[in-house]
Amino acid sequence: MRVTVWRHGEAGSAASDRERALTDRGRRELLIQARDFVGRSCATGAQKPVAIHHSPWLRTTQTADVLAGILEVPVVAFATLAPGSTLVDVDQALDPGERHIVLVSHQPLVSELLWFWLDSIDLPPLAPGGWATVDIIAHARGSAELLDACVAP
Repeated sequence: MRVTVWRHGEAGSAASDRERALTDRGRRELLIQARDFVGRSCATGAQKPVAIHHSPWLRTTQTADVLAGILEVPVVAFATLAPGSTLVDVDQALDPGERHIVLVSHQPLVSELLWFWLDSIDLPPLAPGGWATVDIIAHARGSAELLDACVAP
């Protein structure tokens, strides 16, 4: 299974962390990143994602919508990708039958997932709008191979 882990774009402030919206800059950077992702994927003959699974918080929902506009795939919210979720919780957002999915979530979960699957902390933490694509065999430590990444837009 191929998984692209994407951290939400730059967000502004709000009365509640859950309601923080993307900034204009965050949206612009996501559009650039999404187009670059498609170009890099096409250049390597990589599988196009079939779905975007995201945290239900505002900034991740908005990020998923921006990505879906470029990738032309459906989006589905998963509470198990919201802040406070654990690596075990993420299993609910994974469907081994899907060839390639995008997971949009928050720090520290996005980097923890990658470090767990890669069994390494060599990949720097994902900055807002950053992403990494891995091929994983199972939701187990060291079960993935890093294919491509853009950790800081």
